[in-house]
Amino acid sequence: MGSAFERAEAAAARTVARVLLDSALPQLDHLFDYAVPAELADEIRVGQRVRVPFRSRERKSFGYVIEFVARSEFGGELAPIADIVTRVPQLTPEVWRLARAVADRAGGSAGDILRLAIPTRQVRVEKQHLAAAEAAAASEHAGDVAEAPAAEPPVADSATESPGTPEAPIASELVMGARLALTPSHGPERLHTGEWVGGWAAQLARLALEVHALGRSAILVVPDYRDLDQVRDALEAYGHADAVRVDSRQSNGERYAGFLRALDSEPRIILGNRSAVYAPAHALGAILFWDDGDPVLAEPLTPYVHARDAALVRAEQSEAGLFFAGHARSAEVQRLVEIGYVRAQEHPPRRTRVVHADASLTPDAFAGRVPEFAARTIREGLKTGPVLVQVATPGYAPVAVCGDCGDLARCRACAGPIGFRVVGRASCRWCGEYASDWRCSSCDSTRLEERGMGSGRTVEQFERQFQGTRVILSDGEHSRERVDGRPALVVATRGAEPLAAGGYRAVVLLDAERLLSIETLRAGEDCLRWWENAAALAAPDGLCLMASGGGPVVRAFVTGRTEEWLRAELRDRHALRYPPLVRVASVSGGPDEVERALQPLRGVPGVDFLGPTPLPSGGVARRPAGLVRAIVRFDYAQGGEVASRLRGALVADAAGSASRTRAKSAPGRARPEALRLRFDDRGVFDS
Repeated sequence: MGSAFERAEAAAARTVARVLLDSALPQLDHLFDYAVPAELADEIRVGQRVRVPFRSRERKSFGYVIEFVARSEFGGELAPIADIVTRVPQLTPEVWRLARAVADRAGGSAGDILRLAIPTRQVRVEKQHLAAAEAAAASEHAGDVAEAPAAEPPVADSATESPGTPEAPIASELVMGARLALTPSHGPERLHTGEWVGGWAAQLARLALEVHALGRSAILVVPDYRDLDQVRDALEAYGHADAVRVDSRQSNGERYAGFLRALDSEPRIILGNRSAVYAPAHALGAILFWDDGDPVLAEPLTPYVHARDAALVRAEQSEAGLFFAGHARSAEVQRLVEIGYVRAQEHPPRRTRVVHADASLTPDAFAGRVPEFAARTIREGLKTGPVLVQVATPGYAPVAVCGDCGDLARCRACAGPIGFRVVGRASCRWCGEYASDWRCSSCDSTRLEERGMGSGRTVEQFERQFQGTRVILSDGEHSRERVDGRPALVVATRGAEPLAAGGYRAVVLLDAERLLSIETLRAGEDCLRWWENAAALAAPDGLCLMASGGGPVVRAFVTGRTEEWLRAELRDRHALRYPPLVRVASVSGGPDEVERALQPLRGVPGVDFLGPTPLPSGGVARRPAGLVRAIVRFDYAQGGEVASRLRGALVADAAGSASRTRAKSAPGRARPEALRLRFDDRGVFDS
């Protein structure tokens, strides 16, 4: 795989291989020394997946060759590597350094990161890729022999001399290691192919192409498949149809084929979701992020590393550029801007005109789903094109209450709130269990009543209120990516708004009060992001209407002073020691296990604890009683020390668990009281 692997293998003779085992056990998260047998000495390479004996000669485990050394510090006889699984070095030195650094930062195992970075091997796909590469190399060699090579000017020189787009100067800064934040203008953009995409998608595609023209790879990270499809369409329209995709919707074969292409020693544009940040990339020039505040970019698997944090580490290690774009800036990026680590744009973007119906109105102050002013705005917009109405929640009615005493209905399995996803059928919004045998804990009634309006109930009412109008629903269960430019009333939940050809004539935002009342530290920040993203879907001459609600967050959105609000929010969080002004770690498990983990941190400057307290249910049914959680808050400068000490406690707990609790747990199951760590959890302060 080129010079990177040659440099990694330059440590004397390859007699001893240091291998990282593919294991989820934290106590095995270090390198093991194995002898390189003579029959494999000419074939084995750094980064290859191998099989090695572990615990006995007969039992084999998988692992990756990390490096070679001339001799081992182990005093006994080294077991030899059993065989090479694949001749392709799947793990590049750059990705290994990233996995190790990210895992150490999050108190996790490098193997867990590598499982995100390296897809499942597909033998057929690998053989096809290697055959194609050998054929291309043979053809190139034959061409070299047949005729003298023509001198061609470097791509980077021509791109620098003749910048084709306004993004060219930004690309030049990025490949020099710049860290930038951009707020794109609102509105869609039509490609010459006839497709409509968000203006942001076209801009990021052009920027990636400029980085690629400079002879460097670019990684584009977007939250979900809707965003990915828009950027892909823009890249194809600009003549680049061979971007490498890292997409959860791909088959295993497609994903592995893309991974092998990314391993090639040539610059690529790599496009994908959160795991794309770990993709191998030759001569990485820039990592481009869209909407990093979207919660789906937070990895749900251990060690729970947010893609933005991994990108920050990778950009630092690779000296690559970093580019954050979003219609609303996240608190984390705003903090980086304020400390001078990221440079924000100097010129304000074009923004959809935003008006407010009446700040004094609440949903109970008017009949129907929308106030009359909003209804007039909808009717006016429908004369010439589609209108978007954003609602807070999917389903029919988000809340169910006791029909006799009015108490909020709670699930008997997990204590989660009950709502109506469809008419007449209530179920838990946390665990999904149907409330067929529900009984009120206060008055013993069995009668449930609907409260509030979800997307389904809103559609039902709009079909009566705007008779003769085409009404389209887009939510988690009825997903629509695009709608045409004909008049239609599109009801969508936040994040599920389809793109309209030419843009919406009007965007109406409902349920501001409900969204702002969500019991989370990030309610205001998330609302601004949801509203800005919806407003950005309007046509250049369209408008965005806030139907009701008031307060600082609504005022900041209507007046366009979202950055002012965010700066004030960060000041408040700084005074309260809330993230992202400090880092946090959630430490949970049995009371004794948590106490042992916290003990080494007591007295460390810049570190304080909240708790331990009983572990909240969080929607998890049948969680064992008696578990506790403590929240550790620490300054960024103490991050390495805190992660190291908590990781040590986790390894000690895992290593000693078998002898302590062999009879308490079912075979193959983790102890309920086992120590668990989670760093930088965005929902750690949510109720």
